[in-house]
Amino acid sequence: MEGAGISKTAYTGVGQAFAKIYREEGILAFWKGNGVNVIRVAPYAAAQLSSNDFYKSMLAGESGKLGLKERLVAGAMAGMTGTALTHPLDTIRLRLALPNHGYTGISNAFYSVATKEGVGALYKGLIPTLAGIAPYAAINFASYDMAK
Repeated sequence: MEGAGISKTAYTGVGQAFAKIYREEGILAFWKGNGVNVIRVAPYAAAQLSSNDFYKSMLAGESGKLGLKERLVAGAMAGMTGTALTHPLDTIRLRLALPNHGYTGISNAFYSVATKEGVGALYKGLIPTLAGIAPYAAINFASYDMAK
């Protein structure tokens, strides 16, 4: 079964995974890549919130009223905008979280990926990520607007 991605060292549960990570990499392994995530949060939120307002103004009719459909579309677009703008940070966060990644820090990871794999490598996985965030952001923003 090893060809199917299952091995004797595979994670078998949450408790076993925690123990294995701690044993193999130490306590700091639980925070690998978190520095990048801290850097990513502010621009992500700013892009989402400001673009939601922008998309709502673009979708509002002449009366300036927004229906549920327009609010859902604006929310989905806002989520995708924030995600697309900060996806390179998420890519670097993930790479830094891997064991034995070989990078010396955030800047080195960005430089290494961009020079060795090309800038496009920072956007690997963007399409499925956008597909995943769109419905979540649509419901999140629209429900908040409707509840106000």
